[in-house]
Amino acid sequence: MSSLFSSRRGRIALWLALSIGTSCTSGDSGSGMQLPPDYTPTEDQTKNPCDYIACQNGGACSSDGTNPVCDCLPGFSGQLCEQNVNDCPTDACENGGVCVDGINSYSCSCPAGITGERCEIDRDLRLTVPRRMISDKPVTLRAEMLDPASGQIVTDGCFDTLGTVTVRRADSGTNVPVTVTVFDDHVPVPEDSIRFYHGVGSVSLTLDGGAAVPAGEYLITVTVGERTATRRLTVESSPTWRVMPATLTGGDLTWGPNENIRLSAHQTTVPAGSTLTIHPGTNVMIDTTGKLEDGTLLVVNGKLSASGTIERPIHFFSERGAAAMTHTISGSSLSNPNSWRGIFFYGSDSSNLDWVILTGAGNGPIAGHPRPPILNLNNSHSLTIQDSIFVDATGMVIQSPGVGASTIRRSLVSRVGIGAEFLSSGNTVLIEDSWWTSIGRGPTSPLRYDGDGIHVDGANSKQTIRRCFVVDIGDDAIDHSNSTFTIEDTVIHDAGDKAISMTNGSATIRNTLIYKTGSGVRGSAKVYNSTILSPSPIANPLVLADSIVWPSSMSSCDGDIHHSILGSGSDLSCGVGNLSSNPMFVDPTTCNYRLAVGSPALTAGSNGGPIGWK
Repeated sequence: MSSLFSSRRGRIALWLALSIGTSCTSGDSGSGMQLPPDYTPTEDQTKNPCDYIACQNGGACSSDGTNPVCDCLPGFSGQLCEQNVNDCPTDACENGGVCVDGINSYSCSCPAGITGERCEIDRDLRLTVPRRMISDKPVTLRAEMLDPASGQIVTDGCFDTLGTVTVRRADSGTNVPVTVTVFDDHVPVPEDSIRFYHGVGSVSLTLDGGAAVPAGEYLITVTVGERTATRRLTVESSPTWRVMPATLTGGDLTWGPNENIRLSAHQTTVPAGSTLTIHPGTNVMIDTTGKLEDGTLLVVNGKLSASGTIERPIHFFSERGAAAMTHTISGSSLSNPNSWRGIFFYGSDSSNLDWVILTGAGNGPIAGHPRPPILNLNNSHSLTIQDSIFVDATGMVIQSPGVGASTIRRSLVSRVGIGAEFLSSGNTVLIEDSWWTSIGRGPTSPLRYDGDGIHVDGANSKQTIRRCFVVDIGDDAIDHSNSTFTIEDTVIHDAGDKAISMTNGSATIRNTLIYKTGSGVRGSAKVYNSTILSPSPIANPLVLADSIVWPSSMSSCDGDIHHSILGSGSDLSCGVGNLSSNPMFVDPTTCNYRLAVGSPALTAGSNGGPIGWK
């Protein structure tokens, strides 16, 4: 009997050997391995054919009594699950990266100077740009100049640094002519250029050929000085749009990933109790009415969760493209009839916008200061914004008449009518590591003024602005009413009116640099380790410690003032450790207000160290 068993086991082995090459895919129980025709289990043999094969790589054998099948784990295939599936997709890695296959996964091996999951980040110039664009609609990007060693943004300079942006076909390298969108002309930007504010710039552009540009793979490149970075861009011509109904329910509450969504109703609503989820890479095009102060509106009565990625951000834009992205004045209206209106939030839910690009909005009635709101937070609805871009929109990017929490991190607000207004008493605001640039400007007209960077209000509010740049502002850089708020590690300059304007309330200011503004701080403030170089430095200094005021002078008797430089010819009769000496900055012409060697401010501090902004 043992010889018979050995003979049959040999035939099974031969059958297995001959069977190799057929497909036994993961979970494919229909492609079983046939046992020999004369196979008949005997009493001394198992009746389970799986005893005669060994599935590999964690595969599990199953059988209907005659046909053993290896059910493979994800990432493996083959009759015995012996083959590792190549998971590398086409064009998996950018910038010369090489795809490395894993088990049900892949990774990118990046060239020197390149990082990111898909080698999408140059170590000295980081780009955020949609992976897809429509051939006749604009694409918007952000570029950040980085220190390759630390990965931090290089913030030196003013806002006179220019780079170039080009588009070319991936297959042939042929350049594609583009036109850069000009929101306003108060600071000219040369053709095909991008302007950087303290290391961060953005640009919107269209392909000159419009709908005639062939669909396919393109490369978009930004160059500034010796830095250059390239991202892959898929151009789509005449794409299919999924048009949303006026009220979103069921499957219409999920957009993407990598989908083209169109809002055509005058108002599209997310009902209370529902969540609209937007996945990475989704394009959202919004139709508009073409009427002043009457743009298309997305109303969120429930919750919005829009979560893109640096490689595949979510992109909101107007169907009218670049025409919606310019600052216009029609009579007494600051709306652009080509723009859509915005997103209004109601109720008590919490929403998020991560890696979102939003342009061409703000066509609605004016509320508050003279710009129509785009993101409007009502009731106690809270909103967290991270790594997002709000540019080329004539309205006010954020307005919060409600009492929810607003958190803004690592985001860019630029080339807009007004940055943000937090109006109620009882709101919570945290803004950090964000750039607020080229705000409240526009065509030469009195209506361009009162374009503030950030407005914070409310005696019962909790508001903090830290590690931000608020630069090139038409009116007040930071306006304020009644609240007690904090500004830390922030740079404010080139504001048409006041750097910080306060009506009642007070501010606590730490390690902040203020220059080239109409005036410094209007109102009551406690100022520590800061540098103020604007006229009328502080109207009511409750505390001024370890700080520099220059060249305008202050009296040391105006409050608790000590260990500070108080301007040229200042009164030093009160307080201790105060000076009236030139602080000696490295190079004000390039906005370098760090202390030069030999500066008296280097040892003037209350602890014997430097004073002023660091």
